[in-house]
Amino acid sequence: MTIQEIILHEAESTAVDFKATAYKPASNPEFIKDVLAMANAQVSGDRYLIVGVKHYPDNTREILGVPPEDQLDDASYHKAILENIEPEIPFAYSYIEVKGKAVGVFRIFGTDDPPYMMRKDSAGLKIGHAVIRKGTSTFNLRRADIDRMFAQRQAADPFAGKIEVQLVVDDQKVTSAPTCSEAIFPSEVARQKITSILAEKREKLQQQEAEQRRQRQATENWNNSPLLKAMEQLQLPKGLGLSNLSITGARGGSRYEDRSIEELEKNLLHVKSAYREHDLYAKFEEQAHQLNFVLLNNSEQYVEDCSLTVRLHNDAGISIATKIIDRPEAQSSYSTATAHFLQMRYPHVQEDAGEYLIQESIKSLKHGVENYAFQEPLRVFVPHQASGRQLHFHLTLTAKNLRKPVTKEVILAIR
Repeated sequence: MTIQEIILHEAESTAVDFKATAYKPASNPEFIKDVLAMANAQVSGDRYLIVGVKHYPDNTREILGVPPEDQLDDASYHKAILENIEPEIPFAYSYIEVKGKAVGVFRIFGTDDPPYMMRKDSAGLKIGHAVIRKGTSTFNLRRADIDRMFAQRQAADPFAGKIEVQLVVDDQKVTSAPTCSEAIFPSEVARQKITSILAEKREKLQQQEAEQRRQRQATENWNNSPLLKAMEQLQLPKGLGLSNLSITGARGGSRYEDRSIEELEKNLLHVKSAYREHDLYAKFEEQAHQLNFVLLNNSEQYVEDCSLTVRLHNDAGISIATKIIDRPEAQSSYSTATAHFLQMRYPHVQEDAGEYLIQESIKSLKHGVENYAFQEPLRVFVPHQASGRQLHFHLTLTAKNLRKPVTKEVILAIR
């Protein structure tokens, strides 16, 4: 049956309701209550709220239409529903011309996740409140209605309520973890070493310059001494002259570190960039936590061709490695091949606008066993300032044989 046929001929029922006037404003409590009741109704297929039609008990009707000043857009109504009802109710709002009048049509569809209820106190309705349409009347939701809804969901979806997620940190199933060790990074070790060598070299240079000044002064004193003048008047043996004598205490060159002061000063200036890979390796491969998720499939069949997306709003200042960091000193072909292999197994990680997005493909989730989400665990560095915070991981699992995505939230408390 077309929308036109419903408007012109269909009687009010559990799936069809007529309203003479438009819902204004979009957050009108009657609108929120009517959508809530329709979404929970025990009918298959789409449900309709038709605005601008006055329906009478004898199934006659008057096409009133929605005047232009009362015609709100689809986005306004969606905002009202999203803010007030959970889970999300799919619907579309459009206008259709009937007998020269613009009739508003709310088409509610895909309501396969009941019970739908109020997510907050709003519009005279309390949080958790739920209503259901039966025939042409609206009733509060009862326990029997909820039991029926869950029974239908279980029968229709073999995976409904059967997928669980557990958090694994450093090979342990936990709900909390400490901050990471903040040992001195290689760049800081190098900075301290260069600073120490520079201080030693500068001190020795000062000593050398002082010694040179002392020797120059001693030479000047010797050249002006009465003894030298007296010796110059002596008749020395043939072949012996002053040029054959050396001043006692003269020093030759001393061997220091291979690099000059100028070179060391330049090294000190660029020490962070020179040791960047060393610092990253220490941070993510030696000090960071290794984090993974165990996916438990408690159904009777495999979940096939899965895609997992994990979102983490990073307001705790943590860092997640975007790749496996190879040991900087490792140069052998074996170590290179190993690093490349691990990199291929590491999940795709990107950070944007303060949010981490982690994605991974999983061939299948076997039932009755623990399935690890990532072949190579995430490297997560948690600084000391994150102590006392919580990390909220939002997981979305899609698969070829899942009727709808499985969404889970996993919380890790930082101590």
